[in-house]
Amino acid sequence: MSVTGTVYLIHFAHPLGNTANPHGTALHYIGYAKGHGLEARIEAHRKGNGAAIMTAVNLAGIPWEVVKTWPGDRKLERDLKRQHNAARFCPICQARRAASEALAGDGQQLTGNTKP
Repeated sequence: MSVTGTVYLIHFAHPLGNTANPHGTALHYIGYAKGHGLEARIEAHRKGNGAAIMTAVNLAGIPWEVVKTWPGDRKLERDLKRQHNAARFCPICQARRAASEALAGDGQQLTGNTKP
């Protein structure tokens, strides 16, 4: 039987890593906190204790925030991480994507039918 807790998604204000290599950066972290320990786990991340990536984010001075949580267990955490697409679940990234698509759509409407 799996222990139920909270799976959480952290969004970094800007990417960590080599921005010249799109596969060499991270913009999110998905983690798990047992039981009702989410606040303690987040505080551990803030103090630099916990996942190595969160220590690196803190050392780099990158602001971050918890943007989404799910009730779940380690299996859910692994399933989400295995997808390698945390941006799909991130409300900040989704809002940026929608705004970008809206702007692109407006540009296409303005320039798309310019031929006589």
